[in-house]
Amino acid sequence: MSKTSFADLVTDWEQLLIKIAANATDLSFLDDSHTSLTTLLQGAKDASARQSTFKSQFQQATRDLEDNLNKGRDVATRLRNGIRTRYGLKAEKLADFNLRPRRGPKAKKKSPDPVPVPPVTAKE
Repeated sequence: MSKTSFADLVTDWEQLLIKIAANATDLSFLDDSHTSLTTLLQGAKDASARQSTFKSQFQQATRDLEDNLNKGRDVATRLRNGIRTRYGLKAEKLADFNLRPRRGPKAKKKSPDPVPVPPVTAKE
């Protein structure tokens, strides 16, 4: 896509169409192209207007989504806290709700006793 802005492009096309219309007798062979550019220009303006409308709708939808997600997180936290209140912090039932029950500290594994190595005697 070119680096020309939409406004600059529209202005350029409008000026071109005006100048061709002013010289219609000399440029009558360009009537089909003139009509095509007029149609395309109007289509571009309509699409730009729709794009602006959808952009604002998209932004509002994003705000609504974020609001619902934030409120939903709060409610889900309250529900999880209610489940913990009902069953207790250590109940294994919490696992049904994807909550981790509190468990005692894990027992440390005892390292095996080292095997005594027989002393090496020097042979004379």
